[in-house]
Amino acid sequence: MNVPSILCLFPLFPLFLLLADAGTPLGHTSDVHIPENLSTRALVRDAYGYSIEPVWLNSYVNSSLMATLLQSITGITGKAPPIRIGGTTSDETYITGSLPDNATSIETTKPGTTWNVTASWFSTFAEYFPGGTDFVYCLNFADNSSEWTNAQEQARAVWGALGDKLVRFELGNEVDHFITEDWRAQGWGVREYISQFKNLTTSILNSSWYNEAGDAAPKVQAAVFADPPWVPDQQDEIDDFDIINLTRAGLVDPVHRVIETYAVHLYPQSTCDTECWLRLRLDLLSNHTALWLNVSQYVPQVAAADAANTSLVFGETNSVSCGGRSGISDTFGAALWSVDYVLMASSVGIPNIYFHLGAESEYSAFTPWPYELDTETLSSGIRANFYSHYFVAKVVEGLVEGEAYGIAAVPGANTSDLSGYAIYQGDGLAKLVFLDMGVWNGTRGLSNPSTLSSTDSVAFSNGTRPTYNMTVTSPWSPGENVSIIRLQAPGTNAKSLVNVSGVTFDTTTGEKLGFELEEYVRVGDGGVVNFRMVQAEGVLLQVSTDRTNASEGGSSSVRSDGMANAVSRFCSLMLVLSVALMIVG
Repeated sequence: MNVPSILCLFPLFPLFLLLADAGTPLGHTSDVHIPENLSTRALVRDAYGYSIEPVWLNSYVNSSLMATLLQSITGITGKAPPIRIGGTTSDETYITGSLPDNATSIETTKPGTTWNVTASWFSTFAEYFPGGTDFVYCLNFADNSSEWTNAQEQARAVWGALGDKLVRFELGNEVDHFITEDWRAQGWGVREYISQFKNLTTSILNSSWYNEAGDAAPKVQAAVFADPPWVPDQQDEIDDFDIINLTRAGLVDPVHRVIETYAVHLYPQSTCDTECWLRLRLDLLSNHTALWLNVSQYVPQVAAADAANTSLVFGETNSVSCGGRSGISDTFGAALWSVDYVLMASSVGIPNIYFHLGAESEYSAFTPWPYELDTETLSSGIRANFYSHYFVAKVVEGLVEGEAYGIAAVPGANTSDLSGYAIYQGDGLAKLVFLDMGVWNGTRGLSNPSTLSSTDSVAFSNGTRPTYNMTVTSPWSPGENVSIIRLQAPGTNAKSLVNVSGVTFDTTTGEKLGFELEEYVRVGDGGVVNFRMVQAEGVLLQVSTDRTNASEGGSSSVRSDGMANAVSRFCSLMLVLSVALMIVG
């Protein structure tokens, strides 16, 4: 989880460019044209998933909160969110025959940290998640002793518990950090990784349980690299762990006999060291340009994966590495960022994102039990960023098994404080998403008992929250009705009073509360759609057959207003200059 970020690379020079139009009244256009023939990539029903640290899995499955929340998502999308069980403790996990007091799992810290489990542990979560959940399980790749016996035994046990719910294995977590962890010697690089990858996968493929599983047997999610391509590696001396080098060196499987996906990890900000901690900023998270700088470096990696007929996914991610940062990770700004992130990644060819969870982590979208942190007692609960998942679920709603939407970024909605996405079903425009990423720090919804009160906002925006009329020229026919769904809150800094068109969730049980408030506009001449937006808000537009409450001049009065409802340690001159040119260009 100690993942360098592009933003750690430039503490001074490019920041004024990133923030030039952020946080100011309408620093972007309010008139957007949807071009014809946009190039699209797939937007799938389960684009938004979760990665759960193995040592925290018990905490989650011993509470009904997560299961209830994920069931609500599944009810909208028709497909359960994918779950990756993996993280730092994956390479510290050991399977054993028995544990004291008939325990199924126990953590030890001496002489070193290990997460010890029995085969029965895998059954403790087998039936917890919604039906149809696809699991990715990360094996211990650090321990390469005894012909990978530990990893092979884990593979057999997790398959025995999950069966065909288990769709992929990972071999190790962030293998490009293995030298730093003292799990590999100097010289560890792609070629050594490929050799050991093949050794372990061959052993698994030759096992009796795997052959008995037949076509249902799990494939492998290869790579699982941490360091971003544009950030010089701080972990190994060779610095060659990326998808381009991996595929060039021959780890390709275009027919998916073994490898089904490649995975990389990304955290845009970090608390892992003092230098990056001092650069933590909410206005650099809720910022479309900053997000693009992080995601765009993977476009060549996607191309390399595409050439191998294999998808690249963000197998672990969140707002701030090393556990998150309250006041940033748990705010409405993080919710807007998450939506932008999922849709942006899909638009460049990264179909799945797994947001990392820890039961006591500040970036977690929901926490199952009370815990102590920084002299405060935090309750279990739901944080603002969970609402991003519900909103994305509404975006991908309407697909059946085997279908995907096509998604493209809208060129005219591409500034630091405005992003837009066109979503197609077949050749027709089905939906539009616009995200106002402008920072508006309000005075309501500042606290949440599941977050640190010491990070509740004390700085507020001046004046009145900007509201404006958005005009979109679309291919939709005049007279058609367009429904509007809003992701809204009192401000970027809000930790509570977040909703999706009036829908909220019970913070104790996870049950969905309320109904979506209906809001419609009618398409005008030339395909023009007019609607209201406020600074720091997400809007989903889609053609509707319901013709009530529609107006041509703007949003109908049934709208629920969120205000009322509620990089690394290295500084490279060449990289800074290229980033600056990219921004101004």
